[in-house]
Amino acid sequence: MPSTRHEAKVLGSWKEIAAYLGKGVRTAQRWEHEFGLPVSRPKTAQKGAVSSSTDELERWLVTKWEQLGSQKESPANAGSPNGVAASIRDFRRLRQENRELTHDLTRAMVGLRGEFQELVRAISRSSETKGRT
Repeated sequence: MPSTRHEAKVLGSWKEIAAYLGKGVRTAQRWEHEFGLPVSRPKTAQKGAVSSSTDELERWLVTKWEQLGSQKESPANAGSPNGVAASIRDFRRLRQENRELTHDLTRAMVGLRGEFQELVRAISRSSETKGRT
């Protein structure tokens, strides 16, 4: 059963922030400029260095995008922030399911490896027995 709980994570680049939102880097940068996407810029860091946390982004999606979405005429906009929040939830669910499937597959492969090794040993014993007779 997939877990709905997630752990907050610090995202340390535009690429990570954009990937978390399911958008491109330029879109994430535009959202910061136009809509106040919450990113921090360390004062001592090089130009372009940014960070944000997944919790900050979630809060922003829920509050800011809902406000913007209610001001728009077309609520069923596929690229809307509400759609983004739903996409992030779907992404998390699918990622968890993928992890579980990968774990199951790994376990199955380990079992098959053991069975294969046992089969090789049985064939070797059989060949040795036939060689003696």
